[in-house]
Amino acid sequence: MNPRHIIADYYCRQDVQDAMIKFGKDREVVGVFRSGSFSSRPNVILYPKEIMAMVRTGVIEFHSSVERWRQPMSLRSDNYESLRKGWDLLFDMDCEVFEHGKLASEVVIWAFKKHGIRNVSVKFTGGTGFHIGVPWESIPREVNYRKTVEQYPSLARTIAEYIKDYARDRMEKVFFDKYCLEEQPNLEALSKQINVPLSKLQTEEGIDPYKIVDIDPILISPRHLFRMPYSLNKKTFLVSLPVRPQELGDFQKEDSRPEKLKPLLGFLNNGEPGEAELLVAEAMDWNSMKKEKKKASRRIIAIEGQVDESMFPPCIKKIKEGLPDGRKRSMFILINFLRTMNWTWDRITKYVEEWNARNKPPLHENYVRSQLRWHTARTDKVPPPNCDSPGRYIDIGVCKPDQKCGGEARTIKNPVNYSKKLYFREKPKKETKPRKPRKRKDPMDYPVAKP
Repeated sequence: MNPRHIIADYYCRQDVQDAMIKFGKDREVVGVFRSGSFSSRPNVILYPKEIMAMVRTGVIEFHSSVERWRQPMSLRSDNYESLRKGWDLLFDMDCEVFEHGKLASEVVIWAFKKHGIRNVSVKFTGGTGFHIGVPWESIPREVNYRKTVEQYPSLARTIAEYIKDYARDRMEKVFFDKYCLEEQPNLEALSKQINVPLSKLQTEEGIDPYKIVDIDPILISPRHLFRMPYSLNKKTFLVSLPVRPQELGDFQKEDSRPEKLKPLLGFLNNGEPGEAELLVAEAMDWNSMKKEKKKASRRIIAIEGQVDESMFPPCIKKIKEGLPDGRKRSMFILINFLRTMNWTWDRITKYVEEWNARNKPPLHENYVRSQLRWHTARTDKVPPPNCDSPGRYIDIGVCKPDQKCGGEARTIKNPVNYSKKLYFREKPKKETKPRKPRKRKDPMDYPVAKP
């Protein structure tokens, strides 16, 4: 069928028109042509005939504003602040591969639910990514004695950065478990698949999940537009379709073909007043702490020489015994820990190879060698993950705190701190020679100024 007929037949549907007009209420709605150019702004859709009139001019996609407006047709660059009546929290999960978008979206949904938000909206973009959002109705009306409506986009960006940080470890684990198998070529294939160099994809601790799927806070900006629900995608001719969060795992691209569509789900609706209060409060606290950390200057005491194994913490000693599970994560922990202990590469290599022989089963030799090679090329020393990092020490069963760790209270925050504490306690102090008393000159010894 001719694409023009697909577009016209689809947008002629009464149920599609009703869904688009309902979502477009109080929003700016703009058409997008095949070339990617936008129709004139500002614009709204109030009636079905307006949708069809835009389609007849060559419009394929419909994009709407994240912000909600009073009198959207009056919008100008000098008055939009005064016309804004609300804004939705919307994350654009930008990725190259459809399955990656699904995995990352599930993690972000998990993060929202951890903050008490039940009404999370999910929408397939029609391409490879997803839009994840929380409606304006769930967002508190005041934050720090200022109206929230006036804090866009700064507050939305802060929340996005906080969620990225909050979800990072879980998202890394999801992708790490999927791609970091026994053979290094899995990572190399992933690198080619997403068109990101392997050196940028890998980190000291594993992989950077936001090189695979990004949540870019910069896209959260005034008068930002996104593909609205039930719009077609101009490249794929698939529908930008809302999906129930609990059904995301089973969702496939084919489910969004126009002929299969049943537009029953809303998007960014059913918000519950105050539901996002915890999320906003946590994001603001996190942002304040981040700023304080930037201001704070810490005195770093360097270790001289190699730290002896007797000063290693219980978790490192437990890892050394060999493991049935969590071997890849443990290798990252070991290498980073031993580097911070000033061990030579020959000694680290021998230690890791002997450790791997005790694993049941051992990691593939090619994988171990490739990881050692990659770490050798790094010039900076980075400590292993903190003790409370998700998916690390506690989850793989090696966290056995002793008295020096603080017992069950776990007052030691990082394995490196444990060894440093012992190192500096047992390091012999330099002898200081007593200072000789300063000999004072007799006042009579000073030259007398000539008259």
